[in-house]
Amino acid sequence: MSERRQDDTAMDLAMAVRRLDLMMSQMHLEMSERLGLSAAELLALAHLSLSGPLGPTELTHRLHMTSGAMTAMLDRLAERDYVVREPHETDRRRITVRLTPGGRDRIFAQVHGMAGSVVAASRRLDAEQRRTVTAYLEEIAGVISAPVE
Repeated sequence: MSERRQDDTAMDLAMAVRRLDLMMSQMHLEMSERLGLSAAELLALAHLSLSGPLGPTELTHRLHMTSGAMTAMLDRLAERDYVVREPHETDRRRITVRLTPGGRDRIFAQVHGMAGSVVAASRRLDAEQRRTVTAYLEEIAGVISAPVE
Protein backbone atom coordinates (compact mmCIF):
# COMPACT_ATOMS: atom_id res chain seq x y z
CA MET A 1 0.00 0.00 0.00
CA SER A 2 1.38 3.41 -0.89
CA GLU A 3 2.35 5.85 1.84
CA ARG A 4 -0.39 8.22 0.65
CA ARG A 5 -3.05 5.50 0.92
CA GLN A 6 -1.78 4.50 4.38
CA ASP A 7 -2.13 8.13 5.50
CA ASP A 8 -5.65 8.27 4.07
CA THR A 9 -6.56 5.00 5.79
CA ALA A 10 -5.09 6.23 9.08
CA MET A 11 -7.13 9.43 8.77
CA ASP A 12 -10.26 7.39 7.95
CA LEU A 13 -9.69 5.40 11.13
CA ALA A 14 -9.12 8.55 13.19
CA MET A 15 -12.36 10.01 11.81
CA ALA A 16 -14.22 6.79 12.67
CA VAL A 17 -12.96 7.13 16.25
CA ARG A 18 -14.17 10.74 16.30
CA ARG A 19 -17.62 9.66 15.03
CA LEU A 20 -17.74 6.97 17.72
CA ASP A 21 -16.86 9.58 20.34
CA LEU A 22 -19.61 11.86 19.08
CA MET A 23 -22.21 9.07 19.08
CA MET A 24 -21.17 8.00 22.59
CA SER A 25 -21.53 11.59 23.79
CA GLN A 26 -24.99 11.77 22.23
CA MET A 27 -25.95 8.45 23.82
CA HIS A 28 -24.83 9.73 27.24
CA LEU A 29 -26.86 12.91 26.87
CA GLU A 30 -29.96 10.92 25.98
CA MET A 31 -29.38 8.44 28.80
CA SER A 32 -28.93 11.29 31.29
CA GLU A 33 -32.29 12.70 30.21
CA ARG A 34 -34.07 9.33 30.39
CA LEU A 35 -32.70 8.56 33.85
CA GLY A 36 -33.06 12.12 35.16
CA LEU A 37 -29.36 12.34 35.97
CA SER A 38 -26.83 15.08 35.37
CA ALA A 39 -23.94 14.36 33.01
CA ALA A 40 -21.57 14.24 36.01
CA GLU A 41 -23.84 11.78 37.86
CA LEU A 42 -23.96 9.50 34.84
CA LEU A 43 -20.20 9.74 34.44
CA ALA A 44 -19.67 8.79 38.10
CA LEU A 45 -21.96 5.79 37.64
CA ALA A 46 -20.04 4.79 34.49
CA HIS A 47 -16.75 4.90 36.41
CA LEU A 48 -18.23 2.74 39.17
CA SER A 49 -19.66 0.35 36.61
CA LEU A 50 -16.31 -0.12 34.85
CA SER A 51 -13.91 0.09 37.80
CA GLY A 52 -15.97 -1.33 40.63
CA PRO A 53 -16.11 0.35 44.02
CA LEU A 54 -14.07 3.56 44.29
CA GLY A 55 -13.36 6.00 47.05
CA PRO A 56 -15.00 9.42 46.94
CA THR A 57 -11.56 11.02 46.54
CA GLU A 58 -10.83 8.88 43.46
CA LEU A 59 -14.19 9.86 41.97
CA THR A 60 -13.46 13.51 42.79
CA HIS A 61 -10.20 13.32 40.82
CA ARG A 62 -11.73 11.46 37.89
CA LEU A 63 -14.60 13.93 37.54
CA HIS A 64 -12.55 17.05 38.38
CA MET A 65 -14.95 18.07 41.14
CA THR A 66 -14.52 19.53 44.58
CA SER A 67 -15.01 17.25 47.55
CA GLY A 68 -18.10 19.21 48.57
CA ALA A 69 -19.68 18.84 45.13
CA MET A 70 -18.86 15.13 45.16
CA THR A 71 -20.44 14.68 48.59
CA ALA A 72 -23.63 16.39 47.42
CA MET A 73 -23.71 14.31 44.24
CA LEU A 74 -23.18 11.05 46.12
CA ASP A 75 -25.94 12.05 48.54
CA ARG A 76 -28.33 12.49 45.57
CA LEU A 77 -27.27 9.20 43.98
CA ALA A 78 -27.62 7.33 47.28
CA GLU A 79 -31.05 8.87 47.88
CA ARG A 80 -32.15 7.57 44.46
CA ASP A 81 -30.65 4.10 45.21
CA TYR A 82 -27.93 4.23 42.56
CA VAL A 83 -24.99 3.98 44.97
CA VAL A 84 -24.18 3.01 48.51
CA ARG A 85 -21.27 4.14 50.68
CA GLU A 86 -19.56 1.41 52.66
CA PRO A 87 -16.51 1.09 54.88
CA HIS A 88 -13.38 0.15 52.91
CA GLU A 89 -12.61 -3.59 53.09
CA THR A 90 -9.18 -3.21 54.68
CA ASP A 91 -8.99 0.38 55.94
CA ARG A 92 -11.98 1.21 58.12
CA ARG A 93 -11.04 4.90 58.09
CA ARG A 94 -11.89 5.04 54.39
CA ILE A 95 -15.20 4.83 52.55
CA THR A 96 -15.90 3.18 49.21
CA VAL A 97 -18.78 3.89 46.88
CA ARG A 98 -20.36 1.13 44.82
CA LEU A 99 -23.34 0.75 42.54
CA THR A 100 -26.39 -0.82 44.11
CA PRO A 101 -27.92 -3.80 42.29
CA GLY A 102 -30.91 -1.59 41.43
CA GLY A 103 -28.65 1.15 40.09
CA ARG A 104 -26.72 -1.35 37.99
CA ASP A 105 -29.98 -2.77 36.64
CA ARG A 106 -31.35 0.67 35.67
CA ILE A 107 -28.15 1.55 33.84
CA PHE A 108 -27.95 -1.85 32.14
CA ALA A 109 -31.55 -1.53 30.96
CA GLN A 110 -30.53 1.63 29.10
CA VAL A 111 -27.62 0.02 27.23
CA HIS A 112 -28.67 -3.63 26.99
CA GLY A 113 -29.63 -3.60 23.30
CA MET A 114 -26.58 -1.63 22.26
CA ALA A 115 -24.28 -3.83 24.34
CA GLY A 116 -25.64 -6.94 22.65
CA SER A 117 -25.04 -5.40 19.24
CA VAL A 118 -21.47 -4.45 20.19
CA VAL A 119 -20.79 -8.01 21.34
CA ALA A 120 -22.30 -9.37 18.09
CA ALA A 121 -20.09 -7.06 16.01
CA SER A 122 -17.07 -8.16 18.05
CA ARG A 123 -17.85 -11.82 17.43
CA ARG A 124 -17.69 -11.21 13.68
CA LEU A 125 -13.97 -10.50 14.09
CA ASP A 126 -11.47 -13.32 14.41
CA ALA A 127 -9.34 -13.56 17.56
CA GLU A 128 -6.38 -11.68 16.04
CA GLN A 129 -8.61 -8.86 14.80
CA ARG A 130 -10.21 -8.56 18.25
CA ARG A 131 -6.76 -8.33 19.89
CA THR A 132 -5.70 -5.67 17.37
CA VAL A 133 -8.88 -3.60 17.83
CA THR A 134 -8.69 -3.95 21.61
CA ALA A 135 -5.07 -2.80 21.67
CA TYR A 136 -5.90 0.13 19.39
CA LEU A 137 -8.90 1.24 21.46
CA GLU A 138 -6.90 0.93 24.70
CA GLU A 139 -4.16 3.09 23.16
CA ILE A 140 -6.73 5.68 22.05
CA ALA A 141 -8.29 5.65 25.54
CA GLY A 142 -4.83 6.33 26.98
CA VAL A 143 -4.29 9.20 24.56
CA ILE A 144 -7.66 10.73 25.44
CA SER A 145 -7.14 10.36 29.20
CA ALA A 146 -3.61 11.84 29.15
CA PRO A 147 -3.36 15.34 30.58
CA VAL A 148 -3.37 18.11 28.00
CA GLU A 149 -0.05 19.93 27.95
